[in-house]
Amino acid sequence: MGESLTIEVRNSPDAIAPASARAEAWLHSFQPSPQVESLVFLAFDELVTNCIKYGYDDAHEHTIVFVLTFDDHNLNIDVIDDGRPFDPLSAPEPDLSLALDDRPIGGLGIHLLRKLADHMAYERRDGANRLRITKRIR
Repeated sequence: MGESLTIEVRNSPDAIAPASARAEAWLHSFQPSPQVESLVFLAFDELVTNCIKYGYDDAHEHTIVFVLTFDDHNLNIDVIDDGRPFDPLSAPEPDLSLALDDRPIGGLGIHLLRKLADHMAYERRDGANRLRITKRIR
Protein backbone atom coordinates (compact mmCIF):
# COMPACT_ATOMS: atom_id res chain seq x y z
CA MET A 1 0.00 0.00 0.00
CA GLY A 2 1.21 3.51 -0.78
CA GLU A 3 0.84 6.77 1.07
CA SER A 4 -2.58 7.70 2.36
CA LEU A 5 -4.50 10.52 3.99
CA THR A 6 -7.71 10.18 6.00
CA ILE A 7 -9.99 13.20 6.28
CA GLU A 8 -13.13 13.24 8.40
CA VAL A 9 -15.70 15.75 7.16
CA ARG A 10 -18.73 16.90 9.16
CA ASN A 11 -22.03 16.84 7.31
CA SER A 12 -22.02 20.61 7.00
CA PRO A 13 -21.47 22.74 3.89
CA ASP A 14 -18.84 24.83 5.68
CA ALA A 15 -16.74 21.70 6.25
CA ILE A 16 -16.20 21.07 2.53
CA ALA A 17 -13.68 23.84 1.77
CA PRO A 18 -11.29 23.03 4.65
CA ALA A 19 -11.39 19.33 3.77
CA SER A 20 -10.67 20.10 0.11
CA ALA A 21 -7.81 22.39 1.11
CA ARG A 22 -6.29 19.65 3.25
CA ALA A 23 -6.55 17.20 0.34
CA GLU A 24 -5.04 19.77 -2.02
CA ALA A 25 -2.04 20.31 0.25
CA TRP A 26 -1.46 16.55 0.49
CA LEU A 27 -1.91 16.01 -3.25
CA HIS A 28 0.52 18.80 -4.09
CA SER A 29 3.54 16.70 -3.09
CA PHE A 30 2.58 14.07 -5.70
CA GLN A 31 2.33 16.60 -8.53
CA PRO A 32 -0.99 15.20 -9.74
CA SER A 33 -2.40 15.82 -13.17
CA PRO A 34 -5.23 18.34 -13.50
CA GLN A 35 -7.62 15.39 -14.08
CA VAL A 36 -6.66 13.83 -10.74
CA GLU A 37 -7.08 17.14 -8.92
CA SER A 38 -10.46 17.73 -10.56
CA LEU A 39 -11.66 14.28 -9.57
CA VAL A 40 -10.66 14.76 -5.92
CA PHE A 41 -12.27 18.19 -5.62
CA LEU A 42 -15.44 17.05 -7.37
CA ALA A 43 -15.63 14.00 -5.10
CA PHE A 44 -15.41 16.14 -1.96
CA ASP A 45 -17.94 18.67 -3.17
CA GLU A 46 -20.44 16.31 -4.77
CA LEU A 47 -20.38 13.47 -2.27
CA VAL A 48 -20.43 15.59 0.89
CA THR A 49 -23.17 17.80 -0.57
CA ASN A 50 -25.25 14.74 -1.50
CA CYS A 51 -24.84 13.30 2.00
CA ILE A 52 -25.90 16.58 3.57
CA LYS A 53 -28.93 17.06 1.32
CA TYR A 54 -30.19 13.49 0.97
CA GLY A 55 -28.33 11.11 3.23
CA TYR A 56 -29.61 11.64 6.73
CA ASP A 57 -33.00 11.34 8.39
CA ASP A 58 -31.99 13.51 11.34
CA ALA A 59 -30.33 16.83 12.08
CA HIS A 60 -27.48 15.29 14.10
CA GLU A 61 -23.84 15.69 13.22
CA HIS A 62 -22.45 12.89 11.09
CA THR A 63 -18.98 12.23 9.74
CA ILE A 64 -18.12 11.41 6.15
CA VAL A 65 -14.72 9.74 5.91
CA PHE A 66 -12.46 10.18 2.88
CA VAL A 67 -9.35 8.04 2.55
CA LEU A 68 -7.06 9.04 -0.31
CA THR A 69 -4.36 6.51 -1.18
CA PHE A 70 -1.65 6.70 -3.81
CA ASP A 71 -0.06 3.43 -4.86
CA ASP A 72 2.22 2.76 -7.81
CA HIS A 73 -0.45 3.15 -10.45
CA ASN A 74 -3.64 4.56 -8.90
CA LEU A 75 -5.22 7.13 -6.69
CA ASN A 76 -8.02 5.51 -4.69
CA ILE A 77 -10.62 7.66 -2.99
CA ASP A 78 -12.64 5.72 -0.45
CA VAL A 79 -15.72 7.50 0.85
CA ILE A 80 -17.61 6.08 3.83
CA ASP A 81 -20.78 7.54 5.28
CA ASP A 82 -23.51 6.33 7.62
CA GLY A 83 -26.35 7.85 5.64
CA ARG A 84 -29.27 6.18 3.93
CA PRO A 85 -28.25 3.45 1.48
CA PHE A 86 -27.39 5.04 -1.86
CA ASP A 87 -25.52 3.42 -4.71
CA PRO A 88 -24.36 6.22 -7.03
CA LEU A 89 -23.56 3.63 -9.69
CA SER A 90 -27.25 2.80 -10.00
CA ALA A 91 -28.25 6.45 -10.46
CA PRO A 92 -29.65 7.03 -13.95
CA GLU A 93 -27.52 8.83 -16.50
CA PRO A 94 -28.74 12.37 -17.14
CA ASP A 95 -30.34 13.05 -20.50
CA LEU A 96 -27.77 15.42 -21.96
CA SER A 97 -29.76 15.76 -25.17
CA LEU A 98 -32.35 17.92 -23.41
CA ALA A 99 -32.04 21.69 -23.44
CA LEU A 100 -30.62 23.08 -20.17
CA ASP A 101 -33.98 24.55 -19.18
CA ASP A 102 -35.69 21.17 -19.72
CA ARG A 103 -33.27 19.07 -17.66
CA PRO A 104 -34.25 18.01 -14.16
CA ILE A 105 -32.06 19.33 -11.35
CA GLY A 106 -29.41 16.92 -10.13
CA GLY A 107 -27.47 13.99 -11.45
CA LEU A 108 -24.67 15.85 -13.23
CA GLY A 109 -22.16 15.61 -10.38
CA ILE A 110 -22.41 11.83 -10.14
CA HIS A 111 -22.29 11.66 -13.95
CA LEU A 112 -19.06 13.71 -13.99
CA LEU A 113 -17.51 11.54 -11.28
CA ARG A 114 -18.26 8.44 -13.35
CA LYS A 115 -16.69 10.05 -16.42
CA LEU A 116 -13.54 11.27 -14.63
CA ALA A 117 -12.93 8.02 -12.71
CA ASP A 118 -11.36 4.97 -14.27
CA HIS A 119 -13.30 2.68 -11.94
CA MET A 120 -15.95 3.01 -9.25
CA ALA A 121 -17.27 0.37 -6.85
CA TYR A 122 -20.01 0.59 -4.22
CA GLU A 123 -21.07 -1.59 -1.35
CA ARG A 124 -23.30 -1.22 1.68
CA ARG A 125 -21.59 -2.84 4.66
CA ASP A 126 -21.98 -2.54 8.43
CA GLY A 127 -24.63 0.18 8.07
CA ALA A 128 -22.42 2.36 5.89
CA ASN A 129 -22.17 3.35 2.24
CA ARG A 130 -18.71 2.60 0.90
CA LEU A 131 -17.69 4.05 -2.43
CA ARG A 132 -14.29 3.52 -4.01
CA ILE A 133 -13.25 5.79 -6.85
CA THR A 134 -10.07 4.85 -8.71
CA LYS A 135 -8.05 7.00 -11.09
CA ARG A 136 -4.99 5.63 -12.88
CA ILE A 137 -2.04 7.94 -12.46
CA ARG A 138 0.44 6.14 -14.71
